[in-house]
Amino acid sequence: MWELPAYYRHCEVSKICLDNELATLEHDMDKELSGLNEFEQDSFFREVNDHWIETAETLPRLQWYSQILVVYGYFEKLLNDLCSEQRAAQNFSLSLKDLHGQGIERARDYLVKVVGLKQTFSTSEWQSIKSIGVLRNSVAHRDGFVDYEPDTPKSVYSKLRKIEGVELRQETMNQEDAQIYFNEHVVFETLKLFDVFIRNLAAEIESG
Repeated sequence: MWELPAYYRHCEVSKICLDNELATLEHDMDKELSGLNEFEQDSFFREVNDHWIETAETLPRLQWYSQILVVYGYFEKLLNDLCSEQRAAQNFSLSLKDLHGQGIERARDYLVKVVGLKQTFSTSEWQSIKSIGVLRNSVAHRDGFVDYEPDTPKSVYSKLRKIEGVELRQETMNQEDAQIYFNEHVVFETLKLFDVFIRNLAAEIESG
C-alpha cells in the first residue's frame, strides 16, 4: 500500500498544530504583558521563559525527531516488502533473512545481489538516503546527540553537517557533543527522496 501521501499530510497537520500552539502562547504573553510595568515584565519573562523555549524549540524538535523515525521505518518496510515480492515472483530459494546485516543495507544487498537491481542503488539518491540513515540512527540511539568532531571527515558530525537543513548546536564552547536540530522541511525533503527512489526502483523492476 502506497501511504506516502498520508505521511505528507501528517507532517502538515503537525506543523499547523505546533504553529498554533506557539501563536496562542505568544498571544497570551502579549495580553499578560500589556498590564505590567517594566519590573513586572522582567519577572514575567523569567517565569515564562522555560515554557516558551519548550513550545518554540523542544516540542518541534521532538516532533520532527519522531517523524523522521516513522518515515524512515516506512521506507525500510517498503524495501523489505519488495524483497519478499521479488522472491515470490522469481521463486528465489534465498530469503532476506538469510543475508547478514540489517535494515536498509540488508535489503539493498538482497535487491542488488540476489534480484539484480543495481542501477537505482548506484544513484545519488541512494547516497542521500544513507545520509538520512545516519541522521535516523543518531536520533534513535543517542537522542539526537553526536560527538563534536568537525575536523574528522568521516565522523557522524561531519556527515550530518552535509544534510541541508540539519543544525548541530552546542550550549557551551567546550561541550564534547552537539544536539541535532531540524524542522519540517528536512522531513518533507526526505519523503520526496524516498518517493523518487521507490518509483525509480519500481521502474527498474518493470524494465526487467
